[in-house]
Amino acid sequence: MASAYTMTPNPADPFSRWMADAFDEKDAAVGVSTGFQSLFGRAEYGGQTLFSPDSNLVDIDIIRANERTAALIPRGKISRSLGSNQKNLNVEKYTAFSRLFPLAEEEGDITGDQILYRMAGENPYQMQTRLNRMRALGGKIHRESVRRIVRLNERLAAQSILTGKMPAILGTTNTDLVYDFQRDSNLVITVANEWNSASGDPLGDIDGACKTIREKGRALPDMMILGTDAMDAFIKDSDVQDVADNRRFELIEVSTGNPVPDHYSRYVEAGFIPRGRLRTPAGFSLWMFTYLDVYDDESGNPKYYMPEDEVVILNSRTRYDRYFGPPELLPLIPQRVQLYSELFGMSPMALPMPPNMRAPGTVIDPAMFYADAYVSGDWKKVTIRTQAAPIFATTHTDAIATLKGLIAEESP
Repeated sequence: MASAYTMTPNPADPFSRWMADAFDEKDAAVGVSTGFQSLFGRAEYGGQTLFSPDSNLVDIDIIRANERTAALIPRGKISRSLGSNQKNLNVEKYTAFSRLFPLAEEEGDITGDQILYRMAGENPYQMQTRLNRMRALGGKIHRESVRRIVRLNERLAAQSILTGKMPAILGTTNTDLVYDFQRDSNLVITVANEWNSASGDPLGDIDGACKTIREKGRALPDMMILGTDAMDAFIKDSDVQDVADNRRFELIEVSTGNPVPDHYSRYVEAGFIPRGRLRTPAGFSLWMFTYLDVYDDESGNPKYYMPEDEVVILNSRTRYDRYFGPPELLPLIPQRVQLYSELFGMSPMALPMPPNMRAPGTVIDPAMFYADAYVSGDWKKVTIRTQAAPIFATTHTDAIATLKGLIAEESP
């Protein structure tokens, strides 16, 4: 039988010259990450997704609960004395703040000169028109713009979950440009001893964080996300290994006897990797996940969305909201919509999403994005512009705790 592989080149045919698309790493690479975004807007737990296309101001109210008991009073008393330990009931104490929406923007240019040349993957024997090339390039710019904005959204959602704050400008130290969701300071915890040291106490630190969530957030945590280094130190800890040997959780794999509950399937589809279930010494039950996805920072260096040396513990069945504000554009009148549609073959009012989004359900909605295009005065260049205005609000902000300082730096 002749080998299917041959060093002799085959003559060009319609498939090899036209039907086989050029390889584009952007479309073939690991899907755009949405793990932290998938925690927000879960309607079944009260999470809201709010679109504000015509107002640049958002008002967020956070009402904190308490677990006071009712008072016992003597019978037969007409006058009412609350005493020093029982305050008058007030159900409308809350923290409110107003902020302008942030703004993300991506632009890409197509020039009249650019569409005169064959594109990668274009059949050299069936030259495309300038209009077709422009539409193909426009589709690439649109897809990459959406991917970049979704990656930004993931960075912002991660910061909100990890810190209880979200910046309006990346890297800002100006408190006026930070959305502070008023997380209790006791829920951002620097551990006393690093987990990769002889005195580390991962199980004790996890139990301490869970108790603080129960006390401050009035919620039971059910999920733990570990950075890669933190997970390594957790696995190697002798106390953790003793618990694992006692079969109190399955650490190496999720098996048929210990499947991931349906509730977490949304998070798994979005990129979180299940590592098993932990029942802590204090009795808290946590599903453990790692998150290996990265983005390129402003210097082009890969960074983990989930810091390698941190752990976040949370209640995944509570309210985390997301808001999407207006663009910074003049209204899209019918003539501009028609121009966009004729130039690029798609409507700015119904944008297609890139094919490699790891986004279950409604994590990504085309309504989150605003697209338009404008032509230079001499009609030699057209610019495609995509905007978004996201806020990821940890509304039940005290249902989350972050453990920091878990890894000791190695001596040089």
